[in-house]
Amino acid sequence: MKRFILSVALMVAGIAAFAQKPVVLIDYFNAPKSVKAAGVSAVRSAVIAGINQMNRVQLIDVESESSLNMEGIRRGKESAMYDQTARMGAIKTLGAQYIITGTVSNVSGEYHKTENSSYYTGNIVFSLSVVRVEDGVTVGTKNVTYAGLTGNIGSTADEAVVSTLNRVKQSMDNFVNDYFKLKGVIVEMKETNKKGDKVSSLYINLGSEAGVAKGQKLDVLQVLKVAGTEGEEEIGSLTVDKVVAPALSECKVTKGGKEIMSAFKAGTELRVVTKKDGWLTDLGKGVADTFK
Repeated sequence: MKRFILSVALMVAGIAAFAQKPVVLIDYFNAPKSVKAAGVSAVRSAVIAGINQMNRVQLIDVESESSLNMEGIRRGKESAMYDQTARMGAIKTLGAQYIITGTVSNVSGEYHKTENSSYYTGNIVFSLSVVRVEDGVTVGTKNVTYAGLTGNIGSTADEAVVSTLNRVKQSMDNFVNDYFKLKGVIVEMKETNKKGDKVSSLYINLGSEAGVAKGQKLDVLQVLKVAGTEGEEEIGSLTVDKVVAPALSECKVTKGGKEIMSAFKAGTELRVVTKKDGWLTDLGKGVADTFK
């Protein structure tokens, strides 16, 4: 076994650049009149619980901020430009970098009858949009549908909806991984082969403080600089084996052990980012996701 340690200066720079959690405001959710307020509130609560469970962002609930609690007369009407500007200013004052908005299209239970039994399935349809506060640009929108085979079963409509809300909560792991990716750097090689040309385990500068957990899967990107332009090339994959400290985790190398070792020895910056659908569990499978 050999150890190769990245310079302290680069490690500190990497921690400062990548390890901070983004601050995210979750706004009120909208819905057509056909969807009851209790259903909208239940979906929003499940979304909040699921995002908080990931521990990846600093989540601010608009309902807990009096300066943003502008429901009343303003909600559902055309607000004056002054009001919108004032509200965005208040959001920036809170330090929020992103806003999550939601629209709930359906919260209901669907009745099914077979020859021997009857039951309900939960139908929940909603969308989430992520908006960057700095410039108001929509980063992306995710549409989620639980219905039919993907909705949970209950003996009553309410029971089916409540059960399906648990799936909504669980599916937030993929939402967070898509829009609030882990970003860090490799700081040390832990286990290598006898020749020292292939690494099997290493350390990254992300830990509990960034919301890392055992089983998280990551891609390894080497930074390329050509003609003054910076780019990234994927050269390997990791799985978090142990969270060691607030800003340190031990990872198993699952792909690209030789390529990672070679780039590290050459002093190439090696970044790690969340792998798409990169969670150990299969929570949220069966969701119909559409990205705009």
